Amino acid sequence: MKKYTIPYPSLISEYTVIAYFFIFSFFPFSADTLKLLSLLTMIGCWTARMLFEKKILFVKTALNVPILLFLLCSFMASFHSAHIRYSLGTIFHDYLSYFILFFCMVNTIQTQEQVQRIVKAMLITYGLVCAYGLYGYYTGIAVRDERLVATFEYHSRIAKYISLLLPFALCFFFYCKSTVSRLSLVCLISVATVSLILTMSRTSWVAVFVTVIFIGFAARKKYLIFGLIGMGALLICILPSKFITQVKTITQVNKFFMSEEILGERLLCWKASIAIIKDHPVLGIGPGKKNFRDVYQQYANKVQNAQKSINKETVAGQPQERKTKKKIRAELIERLSHPHNLFLQIWADTGIVGLLSFLWLFSTVFYGAITSWRLSKVGYEKTLLMSIVASLVSLFSHSLTDTFWKKPDAWFLWYIIGILFVVIRTAKPQLTESSLT
Repeated sequence: MKKYTIPYPSLISEYTVIAYFFIFSFFPFSADTLKLLSLLTMIGCWTARMLFEKKILFVKTALNVPILLFLLCSFMASFHSAHIRYSLGTIFHDYLSYFILFFCMVNTIQTQEQVQRIVKAMLITYGLVCAYGLYGYYTGIAVRDERLVATFEYHSRIAKYISLLLPFALCFFFYCKSTVSRLSLVCLISVATVSLILTMSRTSWVAVFVTVIFIGFAARKKYLIFGLIGMGALLICILPSKFITQVKTITQVNKFFMSEEILGERLLCWKASIAIIKDHPVLGIGPGKKNFRDVYQQYANKVQNAQKSINKETVAGQPQERKTKKKIRAELIERLSHPHNLFLQIWADTGIVGLLSFLWLFSTVFYGAITSWRLSKVGYEKTLLMSIVASLVSLFSHSLTDTFWKKPDAWFLWYIIGILFVVIRTAKPQLTESSLT
């Protein structure tokens, strides 16, 4: 009897993981009941496995200790914050859900075949979201401020979603030999690329550019880099002027520290964030965007006063319309909920120990991904691991001018990390956890 009943919790968990990804992709800010039920189902499958096998099942991974340390730092910072209940709510509703998803995946998904089905379903869902985004853009139902938002309400969120998963489609295009599979992936890459362009997210454009260069060298497909350059030149010729103008701002290096359209707004935020860190270096201000928004408002006047002396002569000779625009931007800055830099965010939220534990956590993720990719032989497993490394490169490229440590961005990241450590756990002996520590 045990022989036939043990696999079912793992299969149910697999289907739930797939459903969970679909729900988060199409309803990132709603369907909370369905998300909770999916998470509870995975926990139930994990518990069922332990009951069937009559032992505690908690896979030892290289992330267990850094995750625990990061949570401890977050709890300590929460009790030091001005909004203790809100900070604790952020930990329980956000951080814990990321880690529970990760542990459920590594403790219930048991075979490489399950991983393949999960990845296939993930790419299909990804394609459907991008296709819906294109439909919504041209019908006007998925547009905000003339930018594609698809199902995510904000252009930056859908841009990060696209750039996180696009490496999988690119890497598997080189792996697949079937004509049908390759054509399907070409369609997926095309739809995703057009969707990414329509988001007008410069950070994501740069992140994808860096990622494609990485894939070109990693897969020894240097012609991919030339293809990227050629495609860029072609797009410059055919895209509407507003997209070309947006691209040009990326290359205006001499204006990075002066232009409001490039880094000017973020620079003010970074300066205030550094000032916050200087005043709260050890425990931070506590997790959660409300904490940062409230504390940031206290430092906004200092930042504006410091900037006022610099801009005084420039603003004095400008027309009233220009002055009004600057005032509006200043008011927007006061309502920011994160520092537009991942490392500044973690440091400001949880202090220096929290930052160090965070760096330890993701250094371990990168080390595990890169080491297992290098040790694996040519095949599906190596392609998947290279996709994960490229995906991490893409997402962390965003971290200099944006943040992904919030829902749904961080949830998708931990979904990918879960797949990574399932592959490490179910791989051949040379890829076992002992070879990565």
